[in-house]
Amino acid sequence: MKKKLLRFCLFGSLTGILLASCSKENDEADLEILTTVNAKTSLTQPGEYPVPLLAVDLPDGFRTNDIPFDIAKAVEPSACSPTPFDDVINASIASNLDGLGLEWYSLYAEMNFVYTLTDNSHQYFGEKGQYTFYVYYLKWKLERFWKMRREVSVRGQHNATLNNFDKIVEILTFWYGLNEAEAADYADFFINYVNIESTFLVETPLLSFDAFAIALEGDFDQGDIIVLGDGIIELMAKTGIDKRVILSGILSHEWAHQIQFNNFETWYPNGAADNVPEATRTTELEADFFTGYYLTHQRGGTHNWKRAEQFLDLFYNIGDCSFDNDGHHGTPNQRMEAAKQGYELGQKGFYNCSKTCKGFAYGKIHRHYFSRGHALDEHEVHTAFLDKLDEIINGPWSSEVEEDDDEEEEYYY
Repeated sequence: MKKKLLRFCLFGSLTGILLASCSKENDEADLEILTTVNAKTSLTQPGEYPVPLLAVDLPDGFRTNDIPFDIAKAVEPSACSPTPFDDVINASIASNLDGLGLEWYSLYAEMNFVYTLTDNSHQYFGEKGQYTFYVYYLKWKLERFWKMRREVSVRGQHNATLNNFDKIVEILTFWYGLNEAEAADYADFFINYVNIESTFLVETPLLSFDAFAIALEGDFDQGDIIVLGDGIIELMAKTGIDKRVILSGILSHEWAHQIQFNNFETWYPNGAADNVPEATRTTELEADFFTGYYLTHQRGGTHNWKRAEQFLDLFYNIGDCSFDNDGHHGTPNQRMEAAKQGYELGQKGFYNCSKTCKGFAYGKIHRHYFSRGHALDEHEVHTAFLDKLDEIINGPWSSEVEEDDDEEEEYYY
């Protein structure tokens, strides 16, 4: 049985904050901004809107925004050495953030998130659909490689949703329980006032910044879903990484989470670790490992070294140092190391099975079984990951960091 309603996202802490993490526990205080509609701005608001917009009513255990992206603190220095991606995000925020954007961002991001869960319209990827064919090609390849044909639907997330009257009405009636007249009033207010007066909404890429996998198992008549937001692609590309590498890396990572959903009770019957931050880190690093393996295998993504270097940079950029946070995904070096170890497994086709292969359910593993023409199944890749987990977390780069700069040692452990 799948780990039902557990949201896994690709992106962890960014400059010490998170857009969304991957824990299941609710923090009602973090959603206070969603309990009322009240734009505190010097601009004059047209009309009164007495009906509050309450936090959406989702099934037990479902997480929407347990550690929200705090725009007010986004440009403050991080306690962790920033990556180039952090710098890109901060620059994007600082370029056009205004009072209306600061006030309404959380609600807008929430609405755009929930819409993707029930969006059964024709899907496109990229603001103008420029990545649509490539994403469907990647999906086809992942289905064949992991033998998961027609199991997962992939959806795009777009800023344009929050500038579409009918879609806003649909969101407010279905998710927030407003009647048609109330929802229409809000939709008119958002489109003809907030979106026009704000320099931040609906332009900021952070409104379509989601990348996550979820297994809804029939809730809302939905199944297994992966969402790719336009904003992630746009901002990550500004770090110099090829957009095709970004798309293939994100989609492969989220696909790995769907594989985890299918096998969670077998792979982690007692949980992935003794505490939530370490458990989240384990599953995220495993998804990075799966990604590195798939992208470089000759039956998978077939990435050459030039592209492999770029997807290693991708995972380095999205690491975080929020060690005690339930959404901790792994440090930049740990995430890059996990992807690198997966890459090496895909390239060499063989690893030194020193610990976890003892008593391996598939019998004794021989070198010829790992020839490059043979694709390991998900259980075998999972076993390979567990065998490398300590190395991924603790080194081999840890001793170099300690010798070179003692002050930065805390950033990488």
